[in-house]
Amino acid sequence: MTFLHILGIILKVLGFTLLGAVGLFLVLLLILLLIPIGADVEYIGGNTKVSAKVCGILIQLLPKKKEDEGKPKKEKKPRKKKEKKPKPEKEGKEEKPKEKKKLDFTVDEIFEVIGKVLGSMKKFGKLTVDRFLLHYTAAGADPYTTARTFGAVNASLCALEPVCSRQFRVKDYDVRTDCDFTAEKMSLDVAVCITLRLWQFVRVGLAAAFGVLGVLIRHKRRIKKEKKLAEKNSGIKTEETNETIQGTEERNDRNG
Repeated sequence: MTFLHILGIILKVLGFTLLGAVGLFLVLLLILLLIPIGADVEYIGGNTKVSAKVCGILIQLLPKKKEDEGKPKKEKKPRKKKEKKPKPEKEGKEEKPKEKKKLDFTVDEIFEVIGKVLGSMKKFGKLTVDRFLLHYTAAGADPYTTARTFGAVNASLCALEPVCSRQFRVKDYDVRTDCDFTAEKMSLDVAVCITLRLWQFVRVGLAAAFGVLGVLIRHKRRIKKEKKLAEKNSGIKTEETNETIQGTEERNDRNG
């Protein structure tokens, strides 16, 4: 078995392992991008609750769970503060104040950036709503105002229904409205749980990044053109001032 033959076998083994590593990386990346993540927000009975949803598992964020009272809390030892040594002042050198960077964006460029970011939101596509709950009861001191509010809320819900059906895919919903002329305050219970995939966030992020990058490139080109024009104008003005100075000196020499 020659040296070249052994080298070829080693390269084949390394190639297969490299292909396997790349394939494993792509599979893991695909699985990661397909992981469902979401948020579950609810306001029921005057209490707010916010939870994150990962692969169907809810992780409560707000309000934070209280620690068990039976467990003794560990006392934190006070840390000794280190005394800062005064820095020696440099003689003959004055510290210059730092110049703040100014943003030279025009109003049109700012609105263009906002438009690109908002336009990228369309890349989310049709969102999946796992749960939507809305319980509204109109109430108040004036029965006429209560009845008008109840009618306006129902009319708004009827107008929003076709728009929401195009933008959202709702799995479970519970919408109920009521009118109570005996109560003084209205009651409202809302709960929304939306699930997205990571690839949707990546798609929206890339669309927004490329849109904003285009605006930044055009902004830099505009700044360079303005600098060049300013330099040209300053050069022309210096030549004119030099000519005027030479002309005045010649006049003074003639006049003696």
